[in-house]
Amino acid sequence: MLQGSVDGLPKKGSRPRTRVEARAALELGLRLADLIIVPGAAILTHVLRWGPEVPSQSQRVVFGAMLMSAIICFGIAPIYRNWRARSLLADLWVLLLAWTAAFALFSTYAVLVDMADAIPSFWLVGWYVSGLVGMAAVRIGLRIQLHRLRSRGLDRQRVLLVGLRAPALKLHRLLRGKPELGKEVVGYFSSAGDIASRRGADAPDCLGSIDELPVYMDRHRGEFDQIWVSLQMGSGAQIKDMLKKIERYPVPVRIIPDISGYGTLNPGVYQVGSVPMIGVRQGLPDQHFRLIKRIEDLLIAGLAVLMLAPVFVILAAGVKLSSPGPVLFRQRRHGLGGKEFWMLKFRSMRVHAETPDKITQASRNDPRVTWFGAFLRRSSLDELPQFFNVLGGSMSVVGPRPHAVQHNNQYEKLIERYMHRHYVKPGITGWAQVHGLRGETPQLRSMKKRVQYDIDYIRRWSPTLDVRIIALTAFKVLGQKSAY
Repeated sequence: MLQGSVDGLPKKGSRPRTRVEARAALELGLRLADLIIVPGAAILTHVLRWGPEVPSQSQRVVFGAMLMSAIICFGIAPIYRNWRARSLLADLWVLLLAWTAAFALFSTYAVLVDMADAIPSFWLVGWYVSGLVGMAAVRIGLRIQLHRLRSRGLDRQRVLLVGLRAPALKLHRLLRGKPELGKEVVGYFSSAGDIASRRGADAPDCLGSIDELPVYMDRHRGEFDQIWVSLQMGSGAQIKDMLKKIERYPVPVRIIPDISGYGTLNPGVYQVGSVPMIGVRQGLPDQHFRLIKRIEDLLIAGLAVLMLAPVFVILAAGVKLSSPGPVLFRQRRHGLGGKEFWMLKFRSMRVHAETPDKITQASRNDPRVTWFGAFLRRSSLDELPQFFNVLGGSMSVVGPRPHAVQHNNQYEKLIERYMHRHYVKPGITGWAQVHGLRGETPQLRSMKKRVQYDIDYIRRWSPTLDVRIIALTAFKVLGQKSAY
């Protein structure tokens, strides 16, 4: 008899059931709170500045237009979709982007209708700050309430595993380390090909063999919420037999496919019509994440271009004075999906003829580099024109650095999964660059390590990771000596 068999298991008493009403109330409360806070912040700021004075007609127009902008941006961004599955920092970052995008949209409208001069700046800034603080406070409070509910056994789902492959074990570790996700694995029923025997304490409790699952379900009705099936690929007959044995138990059943050996990159599940599909390789997880990243790019690149306009002029003059030729240097690079685009840089070398289909990387004391170009390359200021690439949509602020087309054609044959870098847009800075991997790559292992960081970035992407990379870029990359 297997250890932990259902024979001899004590009959458990009833447990606190998952309260769907509690989850629905929290989500409804979040929407209602935002519905109150957004206009309430505008009214509060007006009262603090002008007292009980009735708002002017222009303020009322601004109020309506801004509310409409917020409705549009909050409807597009995943503010209320799957918010409990995100971390608190990621949730607050999504809120910041959506709220900022609403004000950016309204500002565009105000300029177009020529009403920007009629808007009191104090009132608008106060509305932005107080509204953001209020909505952030509500989300922090809801997280605290969720922890309280789950500590009392509410809003928590108990899961039975059938089989134990690597993905199921990974899920078990995740749920054990993040109780805020509201799920826990009760145990698993063993099958041929399980990996638990090699994992020891890492694995959940074994409740018996797969044949004993119906007996367990009879004895413990109402004490679990879902069944997750984690069997070897090609076990279709075994899965059908197991499902037939438990079909009289109306419990949701989910299958965890083991695709770990397929070179996956952010896998996902999709449905076209009535046909389900498993996405094995893709870029960012879904369309909402891609939208968030695009909003992030437009906000950061737009602000950068506005704030750095005088710097652009000074650097352009320096390039022009250092040697004859154009200010900007254009080079073909591979972007999203492997499509080619023209990447912009401030020219740092003297104009010279390159051998066709060959790009020579800059090296230390390269005679082609001008005195001003050396300064630009050391400080990474030659990359600034790429903010225009970002605004145009061919690049992102953060992402894998784009390599020359000739280098891609060379390295894709030498490095496994090299072209996985192109599942996302290339970036001005990236995860590899803040780890010191930039500049010349004379050895293959240096490029391999750079590619590993690029793929790791795609897997781990979140708005907070982008903020971290941007901050690290300012401290680690600027002035770095590995670029020539």
